Amino acid sequence: MTVTNDRLGRIVEDAASEVYVFAADDGLFRLVNKGARDNLGYTMEELRGLAPWDIKPEMSRDEFLTLVQPLLAGETERLDFDTVHARKDGTRYNVSVRLQLFHEPGDSVFYAAIQDITERQKIQSDLREVTRRLDAILDNTTMSVFLMDERQQCVFMNKAAETLTGYSLAETTGRPLHDVIHHTYPDGRPFPLAECAIDRAFPENAGTRGEEVFVHRDGSFYPVAFTASPVRDDTSKVVGTVVEVRDISEDRRNKEARDLLMREVDHRARNVLAIVQSLMRLTRADDLETYRTILAGRIDALARAQTSLASRRWEGGLLKDVVREEIEALCPRDQVEIAGPEVSLSPEQVQPVSMLLHELATNANKYGACSQGAGHVSVTWTLDGRQVTLRWQESGGPPVTAPSRHGFGSTLKDSLARQINGTITRDWSPIGLTVELGFPV
Repeated sequence: MTVTNDRLGRIVEDAASEVYVFAADDGLFRLVNKGARDNLGYTMEELRGLAPWDIKPEMSRDEFLTLVQPLLAGETERLDFDTVHARKDGTRYNVSVRLQLFHEPGDSVFYAAIQDITERQKIQSDLREVTRRLDAILDNTTMSVFLMDERQQCVFMNKAAETLTGYSLAETTGRPLHDVIHHTYPDGRPFPLAECAIDRAFPENAGTRGEEVFVHRDGSFYPVAFTASPVRDDTSKVVGTVVEVRDISEDRRNKEARDLLMREVDHRARNVLAIVQSLMRLTRADDLETYRTILAGRIDALARAQTSLASRRWEGGLLKDVVREEIEALCPRDQVEIAGPEVSLSPEQVQPVSMLLHELATNANKYGACSQGAGHVSVTWTLDGRQVTLRWQESGGPPVTAPSRHGFGSTLKDSLARQINGTITRDWSPIGLTVELGFPV
């Protein structure tokens, strides 16, 4: 028996875990093995004068005695708990304790097997922090993320994925993702799983990406861009698929809008060049300098119309803005009156109206009301249903006489009026020129 006890003592002494034996009555340590002594930094002689609460900085004597009371009362055979030990140098480490009570004739002792769990808890803490960060990333990213197992059943969806599909994770768990949001073609035909490019990442053991059309919970279809990648275990065996998805509806709308805009810009650029060429060929003047001045003015009017259209994304413009820009470019503000209801011009109307007003303002500036300080120009318009009537009225300028010939300016005005399906009339009253332009909106 002595040999057995000696052998048992050596086993305890050399055990990898820390072993403590202490009295049930006064709590003083009877035996502390080498692993515990080395970790604590105490000799056995020093430990014989200490009790468990002396090396537990976060637990008082009364708290410890309360903790072991169920063992003393025979209510349980063992206690398992985590606590903190303090070394002789003051440093601390976390431990997991398994405590038992043994009774011998005339004596009772506690037996404590302890493991240092400081590193394990650090790893767990680091893992929790990584998990917390990953959860924060997945919850806050706008990219929809799905995780499918080896049966291609959905086992995870982030918040963006729930918003994208209209389904919650609980509603998709245990179901193949394809059957939930990818089961039908836009034309109504069933979409077999065998034709699913996303599902192909699993059997083909390779990543894939592309564009597809998903079915929302409400039955609507929407285009997506996706990346599907196989998930492998430690042996490189494919055990699932992770799918990243982004709704590209807005991208497609933007692309269509850009393409439309480019076509519109190309069309309008060609149209402007054609107009400039016509202006260059048909503008008439008595000398080169006058020709340059007239042509530059007309091109400037064309440029102002283009700028007005561009500022409104080629969606047209307001009549009052077009009138103000052209009149104020040539006539002093204090000689001009502008009034009328809000009228929206189409993109096709802005340019002709702008150039027609330029021709009228140019004549007023050179020969009419704006050529003298006492002159006045009134530009007003009315809207009757979808018909606009714009009235140009000059007064206070030099006496007005009808032109002796129909020049290019008059021809241009007539042509511009026809471009907007309008009509133009002129009245050369001696008190001032009156022009009426009628056109539909």
